[in-house]
Amino acid sequence: MFVIIHTTKKTQMKTLLSLLFLAMSGLAFGQLNLAGLDKQSFLIGTLDDYMGHQQTFTASNDSGCYQFVDVYSQNQKYIALLIDSLYSVDYKDLHMTNNGAPKGIRMFSKSLSTKINEYYKYLPSGTYTMHHDTIYTGYLRQEKISTNTEKLSFIAGAFLKDGGKTDANEYFFTIANSTSKAKLCVNLLNELNCKDVKYVIMKNRIPVGHWITFKPSEQVLNMINKVEFLQKEKPFPSKALTYIFTEMSKD
Repeated sequence: MFVIIHTTKKTQMKTLLSLLFLAMSGLAFGQLNLAGLDKQSFLIGTLDDYMGHQQTFTASNDSGCYQFVDVYSQNQKYIALLIDSLYSVDYKDLHMTNNGAPKGIRMFSKSLSTKINEYYKYLPSGTYTMHHDTIYTGYLRQEKISTNTEKLSFIAGAFLKDGGKTDANEYFFTIANSTSKAKLCVNLLNELNCKDVKYVIMKNRIPVGHWITFKPSEQVLNMINKVEFLQKEKPFPSKALTYIFTEMSKD
C-alpha cells in the first residue's frame, strides 16, 4: 500500500505526472527477474546506513523512527515503489509517507520492521526524538547474511541503493556516513571472488565518504544485472572516481 502525505497543495499536473511515474515504474518492475534472489537479504541490502539503521522501540507520539523500515530521497522513489510492490502483499501494514523534503520518503511497518531488526545489533545513539524516545543505531550482523544466495542478494540490493557504474564501466559503491554497510559490502565482495576490491574512507569530509570500487565476479555481475536497469542516474565520470581514490582519499 502506497500512501503519500504532502504538506502543500499539489496541482493537477503534478498529480498526473506522479500517476505517469507509477505507470512507467510498473512497466520496469515487470521486467525484473527475481529468480535466484533472496527477498529478505535483498531488502536488507537496500536499507539506508547513514549513521546506521535508526530505530526507536517506543513512541510517545508520532515518530519518524518507530516501526521504521527505510528512508528514500525523492530521486529514489522508484526504489521505494519496488520495495512496496515486493512486500506489501505479505506485510499488510506497510505504508509510506512523503513530506516533500529532499530525503522525505519514509516507509513504515510494524511487522516488517520486526523482521528487519533481526539483522541488526542496536545500541543507544545518544540522541532522542522530540518526544524523548531513545533513538537506537543498528549495526548489521554479518552472520545473518551467510549463504551464497543471501550474499549475492544483499549485494544486489546494496548496488540498487548505493551502487553505480562509471562511463568507463567501473563498478562502485558510495555510502555516506556508513556505520557497518560499507564494510559488509567489502567483506562480501571479497567472499564472492570479486577482483581489485578497494575501500577508502574520507574521514575529513562531511559527510564522511565511504567509497568502494571492484571488478565483479561472474556471479556478482549476473546478480547486479538483474537490478541495474532500474537505476535512473547517469554514469558517474571515471575521472572523478579516480580523483576520489588518488587525491581526496589522502586528506
